[in-house]
Amino acid sequence: MKKLFLPLIALLLSVNVAFAQDAEIQSPWVHGGTVGLNMAQSHFDNWSAGGQDNINILGLVKYDINFKKGNHKWDNNIDLQLGYSYYNLDKKPIKTDDRIFLSSLYGHNLSSDKWFATANLTFQSQFADGYNYAVDSTNRISGFLNPAYITLGIGVQWVPSEHFKVNISPLTAKMTIVADQKLADAGAFGVKKAEYEDVTEIIGTDTIVFQRKTKDGEKIRWELGAQLIAEFNYEIFENVTFSSKLIAFYDYLHKSTDLNAVGEKYTCPIDFDWDNQLIMKVNDWLSCNISARLVYDEDVKPLSSYPGTTFRQFKEVMSIGISYKIP
Repeated sequence: MKKLFLPLIALLLSVNVAFAQDAEIQSPWVHGGTVGLNMAQSHFDNWSAGGQDNINILGLVKYDINFKKGNHKWDNNIDLQLGYSYYNLDKKPIKTDDRIFLSSLYGHNLSSDKWFATANLTFQSQFADGYNYAVDSTNRISGFLNPAYITLGIGVQWVPSEHFKVNISPLTAKMTIVADQKLADAGAFGVKKAEYEDVTEIIGTDTIVFQRKTKDGEKIRWELGAQLIAEFNYEIFENVTFSSKLIAFYDYLHKSTDLNAVGEKYTCPIDFDWDNQLIMKVNDWLSCNISARLVYDEDVKPLSSYPGTTFRQFKEVMSIGISYKIP
């Protein structure tokens, strides 16, 4: 009996271990990402060519939490970035980067894990106030929820490979939020601006004409249209990864007679945001990041300090620092 009992225990233990390993492998949840802190510093002492002492800090978090079981999948993405440059520690730092991007996509498999019926929710904003430093450091032009963009779309996703996917939502609702009344009154980021009337007052021998607000600017703008999100991620060389995300939106409610943020007819009714990143890993902790982001939106008024009228926005950031990959 003892000879039969011991092999039976061993068999049960092996089955239990195998089941546990299989359960771990077959877990429907997959998650991972990167947390980084990049820094740069310059100091000048009697430097004949001139220069300004500075300290640059950029923090970033990129994390994915994905679920897949049977014909169902749920992809969640977090992209957070915030950077500052200090030219004088006694004065306010200058913001160099700021982004909050959250997305959640539910997909139902239609064909061979390549075509999915999808419902996609995205949220975009920023953490801190932004200023037009060309004017002065007190001229606030943006902030948290100023603006914020929320989209909810229904459509299909094509996933031809693990490196590339495209989601097309022909029915997408887009909400633009400008929470600050002062910015809303100015019609910032495409919301309807405040209405005013001319008022004349006579004080002594002087006639004063000023404007009085008769209606507040709206803090929310609704759009209904089509949205495309295309994503590419590929390790082009060992420890060198390139990623790209294009978000484009077309408003069905747009009319050819509508005027853009500078009071002219729209030349391009499509808004797009194209973000590219090149990550070069030196080792498990050290990395070099280069990012380039191109935005076009005729609902956003160009900065007055920029020569001419252009709705093109471009930002490039290169940083070296500590980066930790979360498995």
